[in-house]
Amino acid sequence: MHHIFAAEVTLTDYIPVLVQLLVTVAAIFGGTGYWQYKQSKEQAKRDEESKEKGVEKKVDTLTEKVDDLVGDVKELRSDISLLKAANAESVRYRESREARDESDLIAQKAIIESLTGILRERLIENYNKCIKKGYYTKTEREVYKEMYRCYTQPPFDGNGVIHDLQPIMVALPWTPEEAERRKKMKNS
Repeated sequence: MHHIFAAEVTLTDYIPVLVQLLVTVAAIFGGTGYWQYKQSKEQAKRDEESKEKGVEKKVDTLTEKVDDLVGDVKELRSDISLLKAANAESVRYRESREARDESDLIAQKAIIESLTGILRERLIENYNKCIKKGYYTKTEREVYKEMYRCYTQPPFDGNGVIHDLQPIMVALPWTPEEAERRKKMKNS
């Protein structure tokens, strides 16, 4: 056999020509679909990896948020415990204060009742002394009026026989002479 070419040709010399031939055949018979398929498969793989990374980021973000929420819940539980303890202490204090207030109220009431009794006794004592004398002086009248005012106003709110004595006391004369004059007028 005779070769037309002077130099010897090897298989490697035909590779570029074969590749060109394959590309041409593929173009004619739709061979670009394979390359597109291969490229789309690679793109799909990249997209999937990107989605996985996005999901991982979202999971990481959600994990951080959950951790933060767990921390917040722990703080809230701690705060609630503190509030419960403070409320319990407040209730104990209020109950203690109410008991002291009630005790103080009972003591105040007893003091007021005692003072009311003392005022009543002093008013009756002054009344009896002035009735026996038949008059009462300006000073005695002022003392009696002040004691009567205290006796009849809060917190004493005295009542009873003292109210009946008041008009009699007001009608008494202020001096012994006036008392003598009234006595003479009554007898005549």
